[in-house]
Amino acid sequence: MMVRAVDDADRTWMRELLIERWGESRVVVGGVARDAAALPALMAVGGDGRPAGLLTYDTGPAGLEVVSLDALERGGGVGTALLAAAREVAAALGLRRVWLITTNDNVDALRFYQRRGMHITAVHPGAADRGRLIKPAIPVEGEYRIDIHDEIELALSAAPVRIRTGGLRDIPVVLALLDAATAWLAARGRTGQWGTEPHSTNPRRLAALAAWVPQGHLHIADLDGRPVGALVVGAAPDHVPAASGPELYVNLLVTSRTHTGKGLGGALLDHARSLALHRGLPLLRVDCYRGDDRALVGWYERQGFTATAPFTVTLPDGAEWPGQVLEQDLTSRV
Repeated sequence: MMVRAVDDADRTWMRELLIERWGESRVVVGGVARDAAALPALMAVGGDGRPAGLLTYDTGPAGLEVVSLDALERGGGVGTALLAAAREVAAALGLRRVWLITTNDNVDALRFYQRRGMHITAVHPGAADRGRLIKPAIPVEGEYRIDIHDEIELALSAAPVRIRTGGLRDIPVVLALLDAATAWLAARGRTGQWGTEPHSTNPRRLAALAAWVPQGHLHIADLDGRPVGALVVGAAPDHVPAASGPELYVNLLVTSRTHTGKGLGGALLDHARSLALHRGLPLLRVDCYRGDDRALVGWYERQGFTATAPFTVTLPDGAEWPGQVLEQDLTSRV
């Protein structure tokens, strides 16, 4: 079996298959109606040259979204091959993750996707009911006689990065990442952000990590089984202006400098977004160093954040540390 991109000659077959499987080629997910037959797509072709399956997708700031996935026969590895191909397309396009939405009744699909490395990142109660207002043909009762009300979002990284909850054993790893990042900045004359002293000898940093871990705030990115990044999310620190409503705050983000260009920081921010949405928090905020050429502020802006309130912290030696708060409204994400 092989997987290839569809071409114009396949469009009629695509539309016919979608109508057969879904009642029409229009698909409503996340409150958005799209003609799946007009989207980019991947086709699985069997050894006899005949179509074996179809995956349609869309792309945007949230990554590559699988809009529909159909295997003509179950159990032959068609769905697995199509999902793997979609992951390769996402990576080639520079997108950080593959994601999709299914309904709460789709127990077989939930098992399939999770066994292939996808994680539930958000649940949208009542979303299927709202979708029915756009597409009345969406059934009220689905598989296993389960009433269809909600949408469930799943995702996996386009790169082989696994993000897990950190433990006490990960504290030395995080300190090593921070030390390496500080040395990297210092070697380039950028000592304003974190200074020159190692974090591993800073009692305040060690105490903060020791407090974050039991609360489940630390998350570790593993690449090929090795830790290459860390994220801490929780409540906003006292030195930044208060948010206007419920939020999740990024307290720490650090990645391995030897893996620059692999999208680790973006993958960790995607994880923070998913955590916020899963907890029903509509706002994600972070602060960073505002000095020098505002390079770090610019990086967060490229990740979809908007700079809001600047602030200044007076350090123990009397020096002033310029900071910038940035935020992202998660209710408007694609």
